[in-house]
Amino acid sequence: MGAPGTGDKGYQVSWNDELQIARIDWAPGACCDLATAQQVDRDVQHLGRGKVRLLVDLRPNASIDREGRHFFINLHAHYLAVALLAGSPATRMLANFFLGMKRGTIPVRLFTAEDEAIDWIRSVA
Repeated sequence: MGAPGTGDKGYQVSWNDELQIARIDWAPGACCDLATAQQVDRDVQHLGRGKVRLLVDLRPNASIDREGRHFFINLHAHYLAVALLAGSPATRMLANFFLGMKRGTIPVRLFTAEDEAIDWIRSVA
């Protein structure tokens, strides 16, 4: 069973009015290729909020392939900041890849606690 609301896509994009953040929740075992990465970005842009603070829950994600990772790395024009939630060693390794590649573009941080991720991303101007 996937994360609530992830459906057949393997992920869900949502907007939280109270927190003023966009969120991506991945379904357990989801695999993200280039086409999925492009659709995820389109779904975030269809929220109609312009540049957003983005919380990405990688904890249940199985993998993002090389082309998907490189696509996400080049999206700094769409986002103010990105908080990555990771749990397993594999998702922490994936998140650290993004951290290494995003230096100097937008703030990106890795968290294992959701409340800390939310507090940080809300504090980013």
